[in-house]
Amino acid sequence: MNALQAYRHSLTFLGKHGLRWFMWFPLIITILVFVGGLALTGWATDWINGYLELCLGDQDWLPEWAGFLADVFYWILWIVLRILLYFALAFIGGSVILLLMAPVLTYLSEKVAAALGKDVPEFSITQFTRDLTCAMGLALRNGVIQLLLTVACFIIGFIPVVGAASPFLLFAVNAYYYGYNFMDYSLERYRYSVSDSNRFVWKHKASTLTLGTPFAAWMLIPFIGPMTAGFIAILATVAATLRVEGIQDKAVLKNV
Repeated sequence: MNALQAYRHSLTFLGKHGLRWFMWFPLIITILVFVGGLALTGWATDWINGYLELCLGDQDWLPEWAGFLADVFYWILWIVLRILLYFALAFIGGSVILLLMAPVLTYLSEKVAAALGKDVPEFSITQFTRDLTCAMGLALRNGVIQLLLTVACFIIGFIPVVGAASPFLLFAVNAYYYGYNFMDYSLERYRYSVSDSNRFVWKHKASTLTLGTPFAAWMLIPFIGPMTAGFIAILATVAATLRVEGIQDKAVLKNV
């Protein structure tokens, strides 16, 4: 419930501070990914078909009905590649969209902090590129760890009795690392190193899981979840920024 409230508050926050225009980015990126996938499968269909025609030569030695079979094969190939595109988007579409949205989410985190009255340095392409590179590097690192832990959870699933906990462990792992990635956009602004980020996130693991749970649950919705992940990522980034800034404020007051 706390996680859902944080996401709901994020939507209100976007409207209150004139930041709802950020919602255009996931729409544009999702369309580009979908159209790009269709263009790629169209190119692959033509390439495979052309390669087969090249292997068959001038085809004068084939019977007349072979042309009909070639047309049938072309459309079967067209359908198969688009089915594969559907499954690719269903399983990795969300990750691709999040990777493409990294610059947007980094900038959004800065705008949210500025709206809270935080001291955010003036925009610098050099510093922005540095923060973006660090954020994407950490996201890739976390992705590898997340994948390895996913495989481990899958193996645990084959162990009698203990295996019943596998789906819950898998969900918790994904929620934790999704929450970590959303919080890291703020931590980069504080110039946290990887080890510092790890300690901060682990110390506030309850918040990390809370922030990542709605996103992880949304990703479980077939096709629709991964393809609309960008919209949820916007809300998650706002919620994570609000949470990190709240933690930092308490730390400052504690040290006064």
